[in-house]
Amino acid sequence: MSLPLRHLLIPVDESKASRDAFQWTIDQMYRQGDTVHLLHVVAPGVRVVINTDLGLDEIVNDGGENARKLEDHAREYLTSTFVPVLEEKKVPYQVEIVRFATDNESIGAVVCKRAAQLNAAAVVMAKHTRGSIAEFIVGSVTSYCTHNCASPVLVMHAD
Repeated sequence: MSLPLRHLLIPVDESKASRDAFQWTIDQMYRQGDTVHLLHVVAPGVRVVINTDLGLDEIVNDGGENARKLEDHAREYLTSTFVPVLEEKKVPYQVEIVRFATDNESIGAVVCKRAAQLNAAAVVMAKHTRGSIAEFIVGSVTSYCTHNCASPVLVMHAD
């Protein structure tokens, strides 16, 4: 009797923690016939960059040309960082770049919705370490997903 094919969803960004969660999934969870889905969320609209002393540092309008540059950068990063590993190991994959609002609940909602659409066997994601105050103020994508995803969520701690 063969095992059913599974969809494994890995939300990724440009952090080492995301790369580690991806590698762990491939090494420990993937089995032949599974499909790996890499999901990256790109922000629309105006992005405000705040420096460490909480002063306004820069405002970047993310319309038109900047939006295309962000998407191109994301596509290049995903295809140069994750795809070679998947192709070397002959892992079926899909790279998904989604343009969506980027507060943590919105990103979490996108992850949970995509997991439900795929009927994902698991969502494997990195937990980014932030201070407790920052976590309280801006929340956490992993926290949202662990409380709201219908699929099992495996959280890889960055520490």
